[in-house]
Parts: sequence; structure tokens; C-alpha cells
Amino acid sequence: MAVIGAGWAGLSAALHLAEAGRAVVLFESHAQPGGRGRSLDLHGARLDNGQHILVGACRQVQEQMRRVGVDPAEVLLTLPFGLTLREAGAAPISIAPRSTGMLPMAQALFRTVAREPLPVRIRTLVGAARMLHRSTVGDSTVQQWLRSCAQPESLTRSLWEPLCLAVMNTPPDSASATIFQNVLRQTLLGEPEDAHLLIPRVPLGRLFPEPALARLKELGAEIHMQSRVRAITKATDGRFHLTLRDGAAQVTVDQVILAVSPRAARRLLPEGHETADTCRRLEGLGKRSICTVYLRYQRLPDHLPPLTGLLGQHGQWLLPRSVSGEPHWAAVVISAADQPSGEFHPIRWETVSRELAETFPELGPAEEGHAICEREATLDARTGTDARRPGPESGIPGLFLAGDYTAKGLPSTLEAAVLGGVQAAASAIG
Repeated sequence: MAVIGAGWAGLSAALHLAEAGRAVVLFESHAQPGGRGRSLDLHGARLDNGQHILVGACRQVQEQMRRVGVDPAEVLLTLPFGLTLREAGAAPISIAPRSTGMLPMAQALFRTVAREPLPVRIRTLVGAARMLHRSTVGDSTVQQWLRSCAQPESLTRSLWEPLCLAVMNTPPDSASATIFQNVLRQTLLGEPEDAHLLIPRVPLGRLFPEPALARLKELGAEIHMQSRVRAITKATDGRFHLTLRDGAAQVTVDQVILAVSPRAARRLLPEGHETADTCRRLEGLGKRSICTVYLRYQRLPDHLPPLTGLLGQHGQWLLPRSVSGEPHWAAVVISAADQPSGEFHPIRWETVSRELAETFPELGPAEEGHAICEREATLDARTGTDARRPGPESGIPGLFLAGDYTAKGLPSTLEAAVLGGVQAAASAIG
């Protein structure tokens, strides 16, 4: 069984196959495992190619960590559900309910819209309850949905828009309300711990990818890092021939899981009537970028919380990397970093540093900085996305797809990637 791609989806699929007794050969084009959630060394610091935040409802991720001997309680900082957002020259906005029960949540929202007239505050609470408990929202954008649920512009700007960008990596004026509501309901209507915020205490590589690779080797899997698959051909006997980077080497396997990006999967899928519908679906999936700006300071103030929302800046979230063992570095996440025109221009770290110093004067200017941008970080989770997703079946028996783009009902998160890998492995074993 070949798994192409050692990201979180590919590693999850390979683990399930190997533990089920399948002979697994894993191909990865990079030197490090993890895909869009991997660690890297940057000027002596151990950082990541993107800053990820989990919630307690990410049960698949935590289960996979346990499978490879990683205790989530040890490597994830657990915070109660709550958000603090800051804007230069303005008082902080704090949304910190005692719990995610109906009454504490209503009280927290009521305080957040304290400056609105009383009728507006009441409509806000009624609309917010409808957002969580109405079973269907239709194929509308998040922006349309919020307006239909009487959410005032002040709350949309200070809460719903930052949450939408963080969860969906898609602006509210195009993001799918169906997917956004699904995430809110999974997080806020489940067990109390589902709403906990989980921030990695260690680099992402140690969270799952590196232990997963070690576990696969223990199980006898054949690992090929820095080995790119160029083409997949189905033979007349039903097996698959994989052509590697140089075009000369070829590997023959019984089944294949493609755990790569939608565009890479589209390139590798064999042409033909069997894959025509899958190819159309893959071509219809848009993409969104994320930039993570790392700023190095002589010393970060001790009072900085592990997570702060930023309003009126290029970045939306500030995370001191002292939580994960790099006390001089801070990460600023810029979601949906694409320009409205579709062009992509990475933000200069000096700009982010200057904006951050206006909100936190005690920081001052950063000593140095780096911007790491993933051009295809996530799906464009716009309306109709779930209808375009292909699922794990490619159309060719024995050839399966895995990734965050195959897990319907979720945006492009680590949870969706792991779920996509598990579903693909289950289809292959079945």
C-alpha cells in the first residue's frame, strides 16, 4: 500500500494501515514530515511553518497523538474558552464566560454589546441562540447569516469576523455559514472540555509528525523522504505503477492513498472517465493562504497572554512562542492573506512589528523577523464547498484521496486532515 504525502492526513492513513497489518510504503517530497503543519529551524530557533491552535473538540488529532505515544495533556496548554482582543488606542475587549453553558455564554455576550441599546442587546442574544441551535442555515455566507440572526456590526467586527477568519481562513462575506455553524456547534454544544483552547507547548513536529514517522518505522513501514512521485499509472492487472522524481525509478503497489493538496492530487490522478468527476471537483476547490510572521525580541513581557486577538491590523492573532520553548519569539498570524484581486503579496515583518508596537508599546520594535507564507494553506471555505468535496473515493478502485479537503463539514484544520486520512485508510481496508 503506497501513501503519497507525509502530512497529518498521510501519516494518519499510514498508521491505520500499518496497524491493520498492511505493508506500507510512504513517499514524502520534503525532508521533514508534517506537510502544512511541520517544524523548521530558523536562525537557531525551532519554529513552525504555521501557527496552529486546537480546541478540545479536535478528538481525532488527540487520538492520533496517543497512538504514537504523545500525551496531549503534556504537550498542549489547555485554556478555558475565552477571547481577549486588542486594538491600538482602545480598551481591550474580553469575552470570558464562566463556562459554555447557555446562561454564562448569554451573560458574556450581553456584556460584550453593553454599549448597544437594550433592544439590540436582546435581539443579539436571541439571534446568537438561533445560530447555535437552528439545524440548517442554508447555503448562505457567514456575513448574510450573521445579519439574519440580528448580530450587530460591533459584535461582528470584534468577535464573529476574527473567529471566522481563524476557523475558516475565509472572509465572512464569502465563507460558508454551514461549515462555520458546524464548528461552533461541535465546540460549544458538546462536552465542556470541547470548548477548551489547546496551544502547542512543543513545535508541531514533536506534536505528531515526528513520533508518527518513528512509529511507522517500528511497524515495518518503508519510508522515502525527499522522494517526489511524478506520475501514477494503473496497469492492466489492477495494480499501480508510481514514477518517482527522476523518471527512471518505478514502484509497483496494490493500492494508493493520495494525501497531497487538491492541486497536486489533480495532477497525479490518471486521466479517464473514471476520474472525470473527481477531477472536476478538485478543480472547483479554491485555495487560501496564511502568513505567519515571527518576530524576535530581546525579551517578551511576562504579562502577554498565550493568545490575543488583534483588531485593525494585518495580523489577527498574537501568540508568544515562549509557550513552546522559544522565549524571544512571538508569532502573528495573518489569515486569508490573499489580496482581493487574487494576487499574493507577502506582508513585510517590519510592518507587522510596527502595528504590534502601537497596540503593545512595551514591546517596542522587533530585533528581527521572518514571514513564512503557505500559498495553499487551506481550502477557500466558501459557500457550496461541501458539495464540491470529493470524499476519499477517486473513481478508480484501489486509489483513494486523503486530506482536509475530503472531510466534509469541517474547514481546513489539523482535525479535518487527520479525519480525512482515517477515512481514506478505512476505505482502503474495506
